[in-house]
Amino acid sequence: MKSSLPRSFLPVICALLLAACRIQKAPPELLSATPDSVFVGQPITLSGNQFGSEPSVTFVNVRDKSSLAGRVVSATTNTIQVTVPLIAPGQTSVRVGNDQGSSDPVPITILQPTPALTTLTPANGLPGSTVVITGQYLNQIRTIRFNQLAAVIQDSTDTKLTLQVPSGIQRGPTFIVVDTKGGSFSVPFIVAGTPQITALSTRQIRPGAELIVQGVNLSDGVVSINGLATNRDQTIVQDNQIKTIVPENATSGKVTVTVFEKLIATSTDSLRVIRPPAITSISSNDGIAGDRIQLAGLNLSDITTLTFNATAVPFRVLTPSLLEATLPALGQAGNYTIGVSSVGGTAQFSQPFVYYVAPSNLSLSPARTIAEQNISVLGTSVYRITDVRINNQSVPIIGRTEGSAVQIGIPAGTVSGPVTVVNRAGQATTAAPLTIVQRPVVTNLVPAKARPGERVVITGSFLQNAQFYFFNTSTPASDGGRNEDNERWILVPSNAQSGPIRVTNISGESTQTDAFTVIRPVTITDFTPKSAKIGTAVIVSGQNLSSVTSVRVNGGVLAAPFQVSGTSLVVTIPSGTVVGQICLTNDAGTTCTTANFTPIN
Repeated sequence: MKSSLPRSFLPVICALLLAACRIQKAPPELLSATPDSVFVGQPITLSGNQFGSEPSVTFVNVRDKSSLAGRVVSATTNTIQVTVPLIAPGQTSVRVGNDQGSSDPVPITILQPTPALTTLTPANGLPGSTVVITGQYLNQIRTIRFNQLAAVIQDSTDTKLTLQVPSGIQRGPTFIVVDTKGGSFSVPFIVAGTPQITALSTRQIRPGAELIVQGVNLSDGVVSINGLATNRDQTIVQDNQIKTIVPENATSGKVTVTVFEKLIATSTDSLRVIRPPAITSISSNDGIAGDRIQLAGLNLSDITTLTFNATAVPFRVLTPSLLEATLPALGQAGNYTIGVSSVGGTAQFSQPFVYYVAPSNLSLSPARTIAEQNISVLGTSVYRITDVRINNQSVPIIGRTEGSAVQIGIPAGTVSGPVTVVNRAGQATTAAPLTIVQRPVVTNLVPAKARPGERVVITGSFLQNAQFYFFNTSTPASDGGRNEDNERWILVPSNAQSGPIRVTNISGESTQTDAFTVIRPVTITDFTPKSAKIGTAVIVSGQNLSSVTSVRVNGGVLAAPFQVSGTSLVVTIPSGTVVGQICLTNDAGTTCTTANFTPIN
């Protein structure tokens, strides 16, 4: 049976059949995307039909076929608001999908955003070293440069750039500039190696001393000690070593080297800045072996040596401002300079310290004196004398010459004896006693008679330096060769007269000896008569006739009786007398007449 429908209805029938099929399965229909050029992260609007209640949107990069789903913000049957995902820029197709299928793609252009930096590793480096930049939108590069020098690109992706610092670039702060089609950014970079401190020349140092910092990449570095920068004018910088001077106000702490104000190296060890010591006071200005002396001052905790002159003395640190020293036997007594030293420097106490031992080598000045007078005791180490004794009796100290002498007073009633001097270190006694001179005493006079100029020996007490006045003389007799307290030798003066000798000394008192006879030779001036009979009296005139002990005639052979008569001598001419001189004899000798006597028969 042939159809009665005309052939012209066939297309209509097919269209109806297709429409029936669409009604049965209706995938979404995407008609447009607005705008058609958009940056990643920005929203676009999709228009079409049959989007359904839960549509999805897919972005496919035409170049690399990568795809990402966009985040649907809102959706209706005909409109979708979607955010462009992080997809590579360039020509991209957009599709809408639901449970009924997916739409045909609509082309859009994803624009290149401004590149974004995430990390720069490292932030510094030397020419030829590698630098890695991470971020976003690092593709479509136009140039990458270090200031005006092009970087060497070793590797490049959208999220990572591996660069090489160009050779010939100047040391110091610069910028890495990344320029893409989407824009550019710059990041600071320092052309320098990372500084490191490997060693310090010392761990203890004083202000003003040179510190040597050893390490690597130290060029252009500035040294700081516990945060205080050193003087650049006093600093010599090399890449592996820096020499600098420790500032006067530096304090202990870590040492740092800062390169271009950003790159910092810190020492492993702390540097101890030891300030110069000072001694402000001592507990005693004198002492003996075994004494403990405390020294107060500044910066004493780091003291390594304490000296008295050149002798090191043991000590201990009590506090940073107090030391205690124990004095050893220093040897010779006298003034000593106290000094201390440390890494920080040296210091000396402004006043001398008197070290002393027991006194010795004592002598007296004068060694003879009288009561209620003053004398000096001289010697070695006559320091800090506490007591002086005469015959073990203390006497007053009235003056001192520290180290060499002490002056004492002699109380009334003090008698002669040894002198003992005492200080804390010990005592010493004079080898010879002190003589306290009293009234002179004469116990013997030998001989009891003598000619002028002859020596007389006087014994007794307190005779040294005494003066001897012969009878009726005003001038003391001359010394005869011995001048001691118990014995004196004197010479009979030419004008001495017979009688007692008066003796005086520094006591101001005097004494007299027994009578002393001064013997002088007989002087004959004449005799008369010159001639006479035997038995006749002859008168002899002259001087010192009273001292005549014998008379002889015949030239001094025949003894003749005689007697003194006034100032003359009467001689009786004995029998047997012959012509000859008349001779007179006394203790001084014999004197004869110049003329002869002639007997008359």
